[in-house]
Amino acid sequence: MPSTQVHDFAVPWSSSDAVLLQTSVSPFSVAGGNSLRLQAMAGSSGVTATHTPGAPTDLSDRDELRFWVYADHPADGSSRHPFRLELDYQDAADPPGVTHRWVVPVNRPRVWEQRRIGLDPAPRSDITRWRFRCLTDQPLQIFVADLLAVSEEPLLDVERALLDLLAGPIPLPGVTNVPAEPAADGADTVVVPLNPRFRPGNRITVDQTGPYAVTAATHTATTSLTVEPPLAGPIAAGAPVSVVAPVVVEEPPLAVGEVGELPDPVLLLALTDQREEPERGWNIPQRDSFRLRDGLTVCSVRPPARPVLLEYQLLVAASDREQSLTLRGGVLRRIGVDSGLRVNGTILPVQTLLPPPLDVRDRRVLSPVYLRIGTRIEQGARQELPWVQHGQVRSGPLSAPWDPADPGQRPVPRPEDQEGIVIRI
Repeated sequence: MPSTQVHDFAVPWSSSDAVLLQTSVSPFSVAGGNSLRLQAMAGSSGVTATHTPGAPTDLSDRDELRFWVYADHPADGSSRHPFRLELDYQDAADPPGVTHRWVVPVNRPRVWEQRRIGLDPAPRSDITRWRFRCLTDQPLQIFVADLLAVSEEPLLDVERALLDLLAGPIPLPGVTNVPAEPAADGADTVVVPLNPRFRPGNRITVDQTGPYAVTAATHTATTSLTVEPPLAGPIAAGAPVSVVAPVVVEEPPLAVGEVGELPDPVLLLALTDQREEPERGWNIPQRDSFRLRDGLTVCSVRPPARPVLLEYQLLVAASDREQSLTLRGGVLRRIGVDSGLRVNGTILPVQTLLPPPLDVRDRRVLSPVYLRIGTRIEQGARQELPWVQHGQVRSGPLSAPWDPADPGQRPVPRPEDQEGIVIRI
């Protein structure tokens, strides 16, 4: 899996003081689902909201935490807008006194922002506690959503997310939720009312199990479907039977051989191009993983990610024209420029493209759907550095004239006119 869900916020985290810090589940979220609402009152410094997993969390194969925040205040670590919230976890293998703690910055209030945290090369295979802690006595309201642990492999993660999005069943006219007659465990025949729309080559689900391949279809007073493999369990009268369109990823074969028979209907997906997209790039280092260390605020810095463009061809193949058009509509309804593609908690830009001219494609095949998906590939490891919050350069007129003939002369500026560079960390 490309990511691990740390918590779905279906239940609130436990507050150490329910009067000073109220925790609740909210439907307000960045992309569906729930969020954790934290409402802190004045005087709540040190109060915590804690999640204790039923079983220890193993994040040994993950290197980054991601979550979204929506706050009613800015928090940049300055004296005017101090950090107000901290996230930490505890691992059973931690030596005494060892903590894994990060502050939660807020750049813009009342806007969903994604926070990223690089996990330390420290024990994280037996995490027994997650906790948010208030850092100030100031009132606070913040929503936290989509807490994930990620180990990113950009091209693989994009394709997995695309497959998951397309794999959800699209109801097909006449062959969705058709009631079946009862059948025993291990039976290789499914009987439904007479329906000639079922045909060999279909893939069907039976009572939400499967899919099963239909190898033969007999239409008499009823329709009998011979399936492979045999049924995984008994089915009751009226159990729903539906034709589904599996997604088949096409990859050029490494050796010449016969191509297996494709399902009918089917979604054929092929990666047709991948290349750098400098138009979406910038030359600004990334900063994340803010934490308080030895009286300073430090952060992790790494080079900007390289923008990459992926192009996919999605071909809907079906012997039934109505099913074909229904599948195309379902695909276009699920993915587009307005929704993007959600990958590891980040929404990637997506758009459909014009097909190539007819003289370079098969005129017998309906035009495929061409998708363009933008992602990024990280470059370089994180390096922890002090966070420069403020830099200032000042200059002013000199109070004494400068005599070029006297190389030993130095002007003496007034204190209020002194030139210098101020850096605050």
